[in-house]
Amino acid sequence: MDLFHFEWETVPFRMIAFVIAFSLHEWAHAFVAWKLGDNTAKDQGRLTVNPIPHIDPFGLILILFGPFGWAKPVPINPLHFRGNKRLGIVYVSAAGPLINLVLAFLFMVLYGWITQAGYLNDTESKLTIALNETLVNCVLINCALFVFNLLPIHPLDGSKIIRFLLPRKWDRFFYNLEIYGPWVLLLLIFLPAVRGVVLNVPLSFVVVSLDQLAGRILSLF
Repeated sequence: MDLFHFEWETVPFRMIAFVIAFSLHEWAHAFVAWKLGDNTAKDQGRLTVNPIPHIDPFGLILILFGPFGWAKPVPINPLHFRGNKRLGIVYVSAAGPLINLVLAFLFMVLYGWITQAGYLNDTESKLTIALNETLVNCVLINCALFVFNLLPIHPLDGSKIIRFLLPRKWDRFFYNLEIYGPWVLLLLIFLPAVRGVVLNVPLSFVVVSLDQLAGRILSLF
């Protein structure tokens, strides 16, 4: 499974899926920060599922050439968090990937239900093709954002989760690694062999697991 395989025909469906995925991802970051007492994102209009405030123009353009892009990071000020500031950063960082996992599961269930109901049987219908491609991309891109953002590479959410779960004595180690993060991400994106091990293997595992769980739930109805 390689989401970096490009096909022009899938651009509109990838765009829809990506906008949904990153809008909810950034909203989740902002929402958890707000619940912890930090109004920074809310004051800047980021506590919303409206995609427009979250759009990074260059990151959105790149999604046209493959399932890769980004949104504007949500600003937070951990000094405003109630309670343990380090755990607050962990909660805020984890919220984005987790909402993508939830979305992937919900779209998987929806896809399974629509398939069982026979709404995708007419494979010649343009509406059926559009619905199928949109739902498939909503599942895959949300799964991809979940897996990708949990990688322990700066500036991804996974690096913040690990850094602030560990004792403070590790902070300098992670700080010194930050300069290499963007270069590691470039290798991950542009080298298929590296991408296959680091991203595609866990991505396949997540998709298969969600498919099995969705199938069990649908079997109850």
